[in-house]
Amino acid sequence: MNIERELVNVVKKEGANRRVAVISDGTVARLIATRIVSVLKKNGLKTELFTFPAGEKNKNQQIVTKLQHAMLKRKYGRDSLIVALGGGVTGDMAGFVAATYMRGIPYIQVPTTLLAMVDSSVGGKVGIDTPFGKNTVGAFWQPKAVIADAAHLRHLSRKELISGLIEAVKTFFTSDRHMLAVAQRLDLDDPFRTANELQAIIYRSISIKAAIIGRDERESAERLVVNFGHTIGHAIELLSEFRMPHGYAVGYGILVESKIAELLGTISSDEYVSIRDHLKRFGITKAPLSKFSIARVLHVAKTDKKSKSGVPHYVLLSSIGSVYTKGGVYAYPVKESIVRKAYRTV
Repeated sequence: MNIERELVNVVKKEGANRRVAVISDGTVARLIATRIVSVLKKNGLKTELFTFPAGEKNKNQQIVTKLQHAMLKRKYGRDSLIVALGGGVTGDMAGFVAATYMRGIPYIQVPTTLLAMVDSSVGGKVGIDTPFGKNTVGAFWQPKAVIADAAHLRHLSRKELISGLIEAVKTFFTSDRHMLAVAQRLDLDDPFRTANELQAIIYRSISIKAAIIGRDERESAERLVVNFGHTIGHAIELLSEFRMPHGYAVGYGILVESKIAELLGTISSDEYVSIRDHLKRFGITKAPLSKFSIARVLHVAKTDKKSKSGVPHYVLLSSIGSVYTKGGVYAYPVKESIVRKAYRTV
């Protein structure tokens, strides 16, 4: 894909006379963003680059306000357009700026990490973290387009690749068990040596998530499925002070929440072992869980977005590739004693 040409075409379609604010973190700005801005300018589009420090710890209200004030200072109006160029943090932040700037302006997602491609760029969830939890302030604000080019993944480290791959595998655990075999064939050290598998993983993950969101945009029911592993995962991510990559935290969440399903009898012991073995390939084992006390994890989980009246709810598998549902309910309260046992015995 010629991502520059595609982006120029989409921006012109959305309004050639719009001022374009490209928002990126400092790392992506050096790698990609300055070139993208230059291409947009050469095609007659009034474009400026706005940057912020990289990292999940900077996905907060202070940085959002700085970006908004920088745009206000440069007199960007409601006829402006934002391009979110980068990973999941950038997409969430830039999308939240777009959702709130002048009561909402259009934006385009250009994800540059595997995690962003298969997860945060699709679905219109935008927001920031607070001391009370991850993504606890935000909005639903759909992008005008999502433009993903696998070539951008060449700059990713093995750890960054695995972080994104875990989110994709999470989707296969809930919705397509046959894709797990494809994920197993992906070369984790040189993913482009298995380029067909990489493309298939990206395409299938996005397709599954897009279909679910098409049926439940506002997460009132089925969309909760995409949060499998996230009740525990988000709590661990927050307790690590965001030093743990999101995908890895979700991996530990999947490990615990799959064990909860086994203890409740919604999946078999053999299926749980299979899930555990898949996760082991990515370095997800029980040992690191000891760094986070279950008491603190449970306390943080009470602020999870799926919580109701302070009671955490969990997405449970009915088998590998299928989620347990009853009467249109997709997430369930679980006794703390069960969660504690699952956390202890994974």
